Amino acid sequence: MSFRIPKKVRTEDAAGAPSGAGGASGSGGSSNPPNRNNPPIRFTTPSSSGSSSAKTFTPIGKCEVQTNVFKVDITKLPFRLTRLSMETTLCGGKVDVNLTEGHQAVSGGVNDSERRLALHTVFLKLFQRHPDIFGTDILQYTYDCANTIYGFETAYKGGDAKLEDKIERKDFSDKEWEMISRILRRQSMFFKVILSANGFVYSDGPNALSNENRQELTRVVENCSSEVLNTTDYLQYGSQTFPMNEPPVFKPDATTEIRCGFDKAVRLAEGLAGTPEIVVTIDTKLSPFFSATSTLKFFCSKYAEFKGVSTGSQPGTSRGNRPGDRGGDRRGFGGRDPRADQRRRSRSRSPIRRDEKPVQDDWNYNEVKEIQSAYERGTEKNLLGRIEEALKGLLVVPIHLPKDKNRNIIVSRIAGSNAMNSIFELNKGKDDARNISVADYFKEKYNYQIKFPHLPLVVSGRLKNETFMPLELLNIVPGQRIKIQKMSANVQASMTGQNATLPRDHVLRIREILKGHLKIENNPHLKKFGIHVAREPIQMEAMMLSPAQMIFANRAIVVPPPGTVQFRQNKGQKYYKPAKINNVAVVNFDGAVTNLEIFSARLHATCLKNGLEMRKSHQEWLKYQWNSNDASYIKAEMVKMRDAQITIIVAITPEKKPDVHDVLKYFEASAGLQTIQIHINTADCFVRDAGGAQTVDNVMRKLNLKCGGINYLVEIPQSYDHKVVCSNVSFVQQKLFAKTQFVGFEMTHGPSRTLYDRVQGTFDGEPTVVGCSYSLKAVTDLGGFHFLQERNEYKLKNLDSKITQCLDQYKKAAGALPEVLVVFRTGAGEGDFKRVEEEVQDMRKALEKVGSKSKLVMVVVQKTSHTRIFPKEIKGNKPVEQNVKSGTCIDGQITSAGRQEFVLVCQSALIGTVRPVKYTIVANDPGWSKNEMAHLTYFLAFSHQVSYQPPAIPHVLYAADNLAKRGRNNFLQHKKLGLLTKSIKKVLAEHNDLAVEGHESELDALLVESITDSMNKMAVKNRSFWA
Repeated sequence: MSFRIPKKVRTEDAAGAPSGAGGASGSGGSSNPPNRNNPPIRFTTPSSSGSSSAKTFTPIGKCEVQTNVFKVDITKLPFRLTRLSMETTLCGGKVDVNLTEGHQAVSGGVNDSERRLALHTVFLKLFQRHPDIFGTDILQYTYDCANTIYGFETAYKGGDAKLEDKIERKDFSDKEWEMISRILRRQSMFFKVILSANGFVYSDGPNALSNENRQELTRVVENCSSEVLNTTDYLQYGSQTFPMNEPPVFKPDATTEIRCGFDKAVRLAEGLAGTPEIVVTIDTKLSPFFSATSTLKFFCSKYAEFKGVSTGSQPGTSRGNRPGDRGGDRRGFGGRDPRADQRRRSRSRSPIRRDEKPVQDDWNYNEVKEIQSAYERGTEKNLLGRIEEALKGLLVVPIHLPKDKNRNIIVSRIAGSNAMNSIFELNKGKDDARNISVADYFKEKYNYQIKFPHLPLVVSGRLKNETFMPLELLNIVPGQRIKIQKMSANVQASMTGQNATLPRDHVLRIREILKGHLKIENNPHLKKFGIHVAREPIQMEAMMLSPAQMIFANRAIVVPPPGTVQFRQNKGQKYYKPAKINNVAVVNFDGAVTNLEIFSARLHATCLKNGLEMRKSHQEWLKYQWNSNDASYIKAEMVKMRDAQITIIVAITPEKKPDVHDVLKYFEASAGLQTIQIHINTADCFVRDAGGAQTVDNVMRKLNLKCGGINYLVEIPQSYDHKVVCSNVSFVQQKLFAKTQFVGFEMTHGPSRTLYDRVQGTFDGEPTVVGCSYSLKAVTDLGGFHFLQERNEYKLKNLDSKITQCLDQYKKAAGALPEVLVVFRTGAGEGDFKRVEEEVQDMRKALEKVGSKSKLVMVVVQKTSHTRIFPKEIKGNKPVEQNVKSGTCIDGQITSAGRQEFVLVCQSALIGTVRPVKYTIVANDPGWSKNEMAHLTYFLAFSHQVSYQPPAIPHVLYAADNLAKRGRNNFLQHKKLGLLTKSIKKVLAEHNDLAVEGHESELDALLVESITDSMNKMAVKNRSFWA
């Protein structure tokens, strides 16, 4: 029987209970409090109007499901655990580094997994050195590999005294030091450890009732269950773990591998009948990694990829390599300064011998020579610049230096010079100082003749601390995940498609993780602590929500047929609000189409068929042949077209996602003219007499939206498939939709590099991009915008102006401010709710500022929630057969305790296993029930105007996501066109006092504001320009 954290009973019921009331007796030698066997004191879960008992809507059915959530029994956990704080400082370098503050504090960007393992090794050594304090049973302690240790109260003898210890090289075995050295820059470095007790964690009794203690209990379970993962067999990134002793599942190209891992999260769930219980969620995780290859091979692979030459994919093969060590130094070329090299020789660390292979020969000689020739000719600069972007931020390790410490370096850029023409002063400041080339230096120093001396050098560090290294002497450090911004289309496709796991295999994989990796059947730490994880997942009953009904022209109602959520317009039905098009420009890029007249005629006829008002005949449309590489010409012509009252540009290209697409979308915002780009095959669907009807429909739906139309409205159905959904439709429609504005916020974050480099004078990083979409008078009529924030800024900033902008547009369209403002916000995880509460307050201030009495509803949306829902009985072999259906909803038991949450599946599974979305209501001024919020959210998903079936999230969030992506692409295009420099110069001229150390954040804020304004000078308002 699983342990539940019980609810607190009413005061009058608990008045007579003894103070030591609790659950079952603890284990492991802990002393038990008096009366431990009495009935347990019960915890409280906050109640809310969000209870599902308020039945505004009736589900159209129920289904039995299984989850990936497992109950955790802690009834045998010791009654009280001692909590210890362990502060570990790395000393002996230029500065002392507090390792418990996170991996960013460690120079060189050492990954989290190696930091965790090093800290775990230090803790084990501390434990061995002090048996008088810890005892001799390590299983009585669990460490989070940061700064917190939980131990048996009866085992820890340190009391309140503070323990300080210095642990250095001589204290570790060679094997232990091999692990430790991966985070060290000098062999002489040591660890200063300060240990102190800072409280207790209770598993029972009155002290266990606090929210802090309840959350602490989940961390105890989290740490205990992770102890078996603290080995070199696993890479750990927060809650995600990737076994490195298993082969990759797929290799999309020569430098990339897709690995399968898992995510483990322990939390407090709502439980049955509102009785909270600890649960663990296990989910599988596919993630792309850089393969352990040479940098030369990486160069060749990216060169071929960007030229459009396939390097082929292959099944996964076992790797087994571990991250390498650092080479190079903070000055000079190719490594440390000469004095350090002399010291190295004096310690008998010989340079590379003649007969040693200095590089792993996994590259093709002719391919490298071709790239070197391209650099020498100065051709294909754009392509080579893309290779530099792919390399930036990567960890590489020099292979010509000893592996006695961490020698990893981070690539900051590619130099414009090569090993032959890069000259530096050797032995600077000495009598024998002289100038020498990098090529000669490596010949003299390491007896190594550089094979490709005309390739550019790799640079790490900055200015005086820059290090220059030849490409051929660097390897990619394995274990580095590929960020989404650097994923190629091939890699992204490999994450889905044939590698997507269907529910049946997904469930089996979860069982394998529990048994094989987490070893829950024989986990020594779990057993010692008395923690039992259920072998079977939670099974429960889920609700099936009704789809919305769609309203087309003349109030024609369309509902999805039973058994599906996809719908179509009936024959002859027109859009609810057809767009009015003044004139159209059709642009044929790079000779994609031979006959624009036929295409224009067919497109014009299709527009009329769907009810669009065409004010010009197709003969009057403007038709052009443009070169996709001439951005300045494209901009000038777009401005002329805007002034000539052209409504939209239809751009036909020979590639599906050409570079000119981003150019058009950038100028669309800065010039204020709508564009739609289609591939030549899509254009052929209009020209052909038969076939391609679905493609034509999709283009028309986008075209109508971009030109100011509305395809359909969404309303609440009274019934569906002969089942009552809502008995008072008119009242509920008025309550939820009539005077409500819906707003969605989505964020994308760039690489973790400095945004504006004050020393270099470059804007090298990427800002956070926020997409914001808002509804107007009609729920399905959307407007939107995007804006920039400082790098990795997770809180929504300047909400007063952004919310005001949304409200103003609603007022223009509806004639009055909304009575209710519903905000859906993504990008916030379990630990971000404090920040979200601050955003709620900012939104309330914005409402007050405009004199609005609008009631606020705020919903945090977790698109990547690790909660999965499967049918209890998985049948069939296709995704649509094995997955739960669209409309599956859970609003209790596995949702988070103390919060108003529901888990909802809106989308239909086309590949793999469907990912439910978790919705948490954090503000609810009108007091809408959870039942109402779940149905409202599902109806809004049907408001997506293009696919005619619901995506995974409400339409305002789907639009906000597109806007955030558009904003990032526009930023990159702004930079590519050289306009970023102009924005920087403008801000620096006006705020020169901030261009000094200590004012980086203020300067970044002004820069992103200026760039946002520059990019959105003529942005189209009140139209779905991103469609």
